[in-house]
This record gives sequence, C-alpha cells and structure tokens, in this order.
Amino acid sequence: MLTIEYFNNHYFYKKDLQYLCRKYGLPANGTKAELKKYILKMLHGVLPKDIKPLRRLNNQKSLQFSEINLDTKLLNSGFKLNNEARKYFANYFNLSNFHFKKSMAIKMRDVQKNNDGRATVKDLIAIINNPSKVINNSEEHTYQWNHFLRDFYKDDAYKDFNTPIKVAAILWKAVRDNRSPKYHHALITKYYPLIKQYKKNAK
Repeated sequence: MLTIEYFNNHYFYKKDLQYLCRKYGLPANGTKAELKKYILKMLHGVLPKDIKPLRRLNNQKSLQFSEINLDTKLLNSGFKLNNEARKYFANYFNLSNFHFKKSMAIKMRDVQKNNDGRATVKDLIAIINNPSKVINNSEEHTYQWNHFLRDFYKDDAYKDFNTPIKVAAILWKAVRDNRSPKYHHALITKYYPLIKQYKKNAK
C-alpha cells in the first residue's frame, strides 16, 4: 500500500508517477511536480474523483507559422511550442535554427494553470530575454532537485548510507537556495554532522 512516508522517501521517474496516477484514478498528464501534487493530495485524504487537473491541455488545432505574430495569445489560440512556433522564433531572431528554452515551457504551463488569457507571444520573447523571471517557479525548483539527485546517485558514496534519498534531501535543503545548487562530493564532508545518523554501521 502506498503511504506518505514511502512516497516522500523514494525517487520516482515521471513514468512511475504516471503509472501511480492511472492506478489510483488521478489525472495522469502534466509535469512531475504536478503529478506529485495529485498523489500527495490523495495520500492526505482527498478522494481521487475530487482531484482535478491543475491546468487544461491545449487540444486545439495548431497554428501555422504564418498565423503567429507578437500579439498571438498563448491560451486558446492554437499556439503551441511545436515546429511551427520554432520556425516563427527562428525567423524573429534571424537564426537558422531555434531551440526552445526551459523558461518558455514553464511560462506556457503557468499560462494554462492560471488561465491567463492576456499572455501573448511577446511575453514569451520577454522570458527568453530575461529567464530570471521564472527562476523561482516550482517547476524550475523540481528540475534542479532532479539534477541534484541524479548527480548524487552518480557518486558511489551514496552506497555508504542506509537511506540515500534522505541524505540527498538533507544535502539539497542545505544548498537549494544557492544561485545554482549542484551536488558535489564535498557536500558529504561539509554536512556530515547532519547525515551521519544514516551512515551504515553508524554508532
């Protein structure tokens, strides 16, 4: 049986979270952060039928490159971050190829979640020019934690601990407010007093 303690103390890939959401009748589309929210709501007593998607997915027909301009609404217009939008931004910035930025995807999700009917393509360009506007977004926080955890498990030192995920969480809490929080082996030494209780054969 899935419990709050088990869920909080284990690392799940997105496909694992989607499986759990489908198993318990929860919304199964969205980011990892959104899927986790659905599961935690259920574990805290909210009935699955009462847990609604945090945002509506854009199922409208996609706009073509020629239909996109600076005033195109991001919501309910058919605008999507697809190849047609890629062509538009490549043309706008006079580039042979354009790669979408993480900040743009975060902005699109915020628009959907907040049902922001005022946001336009112009706002996406503003985000490209100033990505710090979304740096404190919960999605960005999730990405940073995922990278931190991935690097932690690349360090064989994790095998020295009984509950590595708890150790990683403690180290993450200690550095997460840094401008660019990253895992490196020296953190184990620096914060050893906080994690020594999880060391195998600790006395």
